[in-house]
Amino acid sequence: MLSRARARYQSVNNVGAVTGREPIELVILVYDRIADKLLMAEAAIAANQRAELGELVQQVVDLIEQGLVAALDHERGGDVAVNLGRVYAYCVRRLLQANLRRDVMALREVAGLLGELREGWVHIRQDAASGRVLAS
Repeated sequence: MLSRARARYQSVNNVGAVTGREPIELVILVYDRIADKLLMAEAAIAANQRAELGELVQQVVDLIEQGLVAALDHERGGDVAVNLGRVYAYCVRRLLQANLRRDVMALREVAGLLGELREGWVHIRQDAASGRVLAS
C-alpha cells in the first residue's frame, strides 16, 4: 500500500512540475530527473542493492526513451536530431551494462554525456530569453 501511495504522490508531483512549462523547460527537467536517478543508482551500487539499481536504471531508460528520444523532431532537427538519437541509444546501452556489471563508471559516463547536453539546452533557453536565437 505504501508503494502505491508513493507512486500516486510522485504522479501528482510530476504533473505539477510540468504544467504550464515551455517545451525547452520540460527537456531540461527530464535531464535533471535523469541526473537525480543516476546519483541514486550510484548509491544503490555502493549499498549493494541490486533490485533498487535495476529499478533506477529502468527509470532512467524510460526517461531517455519517453522524455528525450520521443521529443526529437527529425523533420526539423535534421542531423542534430539523428546525432542526439545516437547519443541517447548509446546511453541506454551503457546503462544496461552498468546494471549488469554494477559499473559506477558507466553511470558516470552517461551522467557526463547527458550533463553536457543539458548545459547546451540551458544555453539555448538563455539565448531564446535574451532574443539571441535566430529565426529559422
